[in-house]
Amino acid sequence: MKQIYFGLLIHLFAIATPALAWDSSRLSVPIVINERTIHYPEFAIYVLPGQSFTVHYRDSSEGGTIDYLGETHTVGASRLRAPDKPGLVDLVIRNTARGETAVIHVFVMVPSGNVGSDGKLNGYRIGNYPAQPLKGNAIYKPPEGFIEVTAENADTRISPNFRLRDFLSKQQGSYPKYLVLRANLLLKLETLLAALNNNGHSVNALKIMSGYRTPWYNKAIGNVPYSRHVWGGAADIYIDDNPRDGRMDDMNKDKVINRKDAVWLADIVNQLSRRGEFGNRIGGLGVYGSNAVRGPFIHVDVRGSIARW
Repeated sequence: MKQIYFGLLIHLFAIATPALAWDSSRLSVPIVINERTIHYPEFAIYVLPGQSFTVHYRDSSEGGTIDYLGETHTVGASRLRAPDKPGLVDLVIRNTARGETAVIHVFVMVPSGNVGSDGKLNGYRIGNYPAQPLKGNAIYKPPEGFIEVTAENADTRISPNFRLRDFLSKQQGSYPKYLVLRANLLLKLETLLAALNNNGHSVNALKIMSGYRTPWYNKAIGNVPYSRHVWGGAADIYIDDNPRDGRMDDMNKDKVINRKDAVWLADIVNQLSRRGEFGNRIGGLGVYGSNAVRGPFIHVDVRGSIARW
């Protein structure tokens, strides 16, 4: 069992592919999909087979067209419907007056009912979600579906600075793999990355040390069963630009890399939270120092209430 545990740790903290430069792209007129405001020219939504959704501009005076499943629609004129089978399709939104185009990747999820009695989905180990939500809180209900991640779609950009594969559970396994991800988590991370860059801290990327965890993997590494990672609403992050060595950079410039660098990043998250920059994407914030297998990092999530540790 110890060999399995340490093998999981090594895989969890493996150095990721170096990030590209920060992409600051934003739409001049945000779009709204199912009441979620999106400021970015590339984003993703996650829907069940046959589920309907709406697309309109936040400014109702704006007009545009949508190309979706071989048909052209007027923005805001009708409800769109997801395909009946899981997979990935795109919708392209064109604001012709402003010359802006947004691409929304629509991931049609595999319903959670497809998970077998052995806790596997197409051979990929999911495990079992707790039978009862924590303290009756609906955010701890089992997810309705899972995003199917393949070798072909794993590199899809789901926001300007993050790709689908960034959030995969770190467990071993071949494709297809499966993922739960909250769009609000992407919006929170993009807000943090933009705030860092817009306030004089040149940061190319936020490295995701741990994103989604299947219940099986979460249990295997000894974490608590109601971790927000298991519901796709949490990320353990650090900044790794100079040098790119798989560990937190010296963010407070004291020439030592330790817990104080994670505190530096957490202080910025707290400042943004106090100013209301995250909107309804408030949540937990945890600070962690170094150990034998990884450097310092912070945990952020979108549980909808304030938690600090």
